[in-house]
Amino acid sequence: MKKYLLMILAVMAFAPALLAQGEKDKAKMKEEIQQFKIDFLAKEMSLSEKEKAEFTSVYREYDNERRKAGSEAWHFERNIKKKKDATEADYKRLTERQQKAREKDNEVVKKYDARFESFLTAKQIYDMHKGEEKFFAKMKEMRKKHGHGPKGHGSKNPPHGRQDGREDSRPGDCPPPPHFDNPDNE
Repeated sequence: MKKYLLMILAVMAFAPALLAQGEKDKAKMKEEIQQFKIDFLAKEMSLSEKEKAEFTSVYREYDNERRKAGSEAWHFERNIKKKKDATEADYKRLTERQQKAREKDNEVVKKYDARFESFLTAKQIYDMHKGEEKFFAKMKEMRKKHGHGPKGHGSKNPPHGRQDGREDSRPGDCPPPPHFDNPDNE
């Protein structure tokens, strides 16, 4: 597990430099992160090499479809947050788009869980979903720790309630589900 944490740290440490190198390098970094995630999940699920090979192919499709399901809502939310004069109607449309995205995501999960059942056990599928939660939590933790998150020291926006960047005792915004994460930083 320490090996995986070190790998996550390394990916997060080099992510800003890699992003600055252009779209081709950005695509390569996304691919490396996706492969790292697959390796992490395979370990969490205790997959054999044969299972991992089949899992990798199907998981890539699954992961891409889930990202697409939340992409429109994520972009709309980002634009609303930038608007200083967002209206109630804007927020109503955002809520509707997020609901539709969650519904679409649930459909994708159900569809791919059925595909995974053809070669994985129910426990392995459960471990995959739990592993995804662990992976995203670790990535979020690393981003925050290295100042690339909502409350990290490199953030443009200070935590709620404080203009000096220090946290107060009020909880911050709830994070979106993984599939609503920034698709540009996959």
